[in-house]
Amino acid sequence: MAVHSVTTGLAVLAGVVVLSGAVVGCSSSDGGWTLVGGYGGDGGAGSSQEAGPGTGSGSGGSSGGSSGGSSGGSSGGSSGGSSGGSSGSSSGSSSGSSSGSTMDADGFGASRIACINEINRLRATDTAVALQPYTLIDTSTTNSCVDGQATTDQAQGVAHYSFMMNSQQCSWNPNATGFAQDECLQGYGTSPSGIVACLDAMWAEQNNSNCTGCIGCTAFGGACPNCDYSGNNGPECGHYVNMSAPYFTQVACGFAGAAPSSPDGWSAQNFE
Repeated sequence: MAVHSVTTGLAVLAGVVVLSGAVVGCSSSDGGWTLVGGYGGDGGAGSSQEAGPGTGSGSGGSSGGSSGGSSGGSSGGSSGGSSGGSSGSSSGSSSGSSSGSTMDADGFGASRIACINEINRLRATDTAVALQPYTLIDTSTTNSCVDGQATTDQAQGVAHYSFMMNSQQCSWNPNATGFAQDECLQGYGTSPSGIVACLDAMWAEQNNSNCTGCIGCTAFGGACPNCDYSGNNGPECGHYVNMSAPYFTQVACGFAGAAPSSPDGWSAQNFE
């Protein structure tokens, strides 16, 4: 499976454009976005994308990057490979608790609960750093906005398109120090089981040889030796970095397609 992620602070997962069978991510620094190389999918059933950490808003493809700054976003290519995809970005701080409602107005309540519960379950397995659980932001306004990002990205065929273009501003925390986004693309779908499968694939990036430095890294955007956030020297590490960030505290999960689950719908996880 391939994955995509992005982060902003004007940084997004070191920007790569996802091509067929590849994953991408974006990152920006010094107020500018930079696209950098991605990596091929692993032949799994889905792909994902992440956006690097930063201060601003983000959404994006399978690679990642980090940087600080006022605001920004990232986006990656469409992602291809097998049958699914994911993408993400990161920025902010961590802490919170899992919660959610199956009665969400958009009909994706069960998938949203699966999203926060799996992220926090995975965070609890990290023995290198004592990570606090994220708090799920579950309001009709935020849900509708992140749903809109995922829907627009899927229609454009570009991960993190909305996040990078700032076409939909979904930030909810005026005190956030940064923003990031991961995105699950075609193949995973938006059912609870599909969301869990995508998140598990993102977390497994820590097992890649070029991502071992990300484990226990507390620097913003995974700025540690041998933590290849954007996948410049191998598979991207940005999704794992965003999910395991000790500087984010909240996450919002959005979905595209028909509720309660769409086999082809994309989904986004926004971190602040």
